[in-house]
Amino acid sequence: MKRKRSTKRIPDERREMIKILAVQGLSEREIGRRLNISKTGVNTIKNEIDDLDQLRANKKRKMANELWDLAIRMKSHISDEKLRKTVAASLTMAMAIAIDKSLLLSGDATERIELSRSEIDRKLNELEIAEKELREAWKRAEEKRKKAAEEGKI
Repeated sequence: MKRKRSTKRIPDERREMIKILAVQGLSEREIGRRLNISKTGVNTIKNEIDDLDQLRANKKRKMANELWDLAIRMKSHISDEKLRKTVAASLTMAMAIAIDKSLLLSGDATERIELSRSEIDRKLNELEIAEKELREAWKRAEEKRKKAAEEGKI
């Protein structure tokens, strides 16, 4: 009798990859083959309640908190004596970078950037083109998936 393995042990990175490959139109069998995970495991992960955006948001929040904690720990090691040494300058820079990245991952601005109306219009046009290309790629993937289903490959 085959023993069932839990999908709970599959790391978040693999879960994210499964969902990305599924969005790209790969079959559960193909995803499982590529990632060495059973078709049932792939199906279970694909159907989990948390979506890809939520998974990424949770990972960002966790990383932002870890970077903030790191910056606080680094700050406690900086003294006036150490600031007179070159090594302290590196520690200070690393602390500042950790703070900056933590704020960035939390969604807070770390730098103000102002754009003119024409720059905004150009960026909006680029986004519209990218969206159109993405929709076309999605449509091709859906057609490929349907064709494979009709041929009995999935």
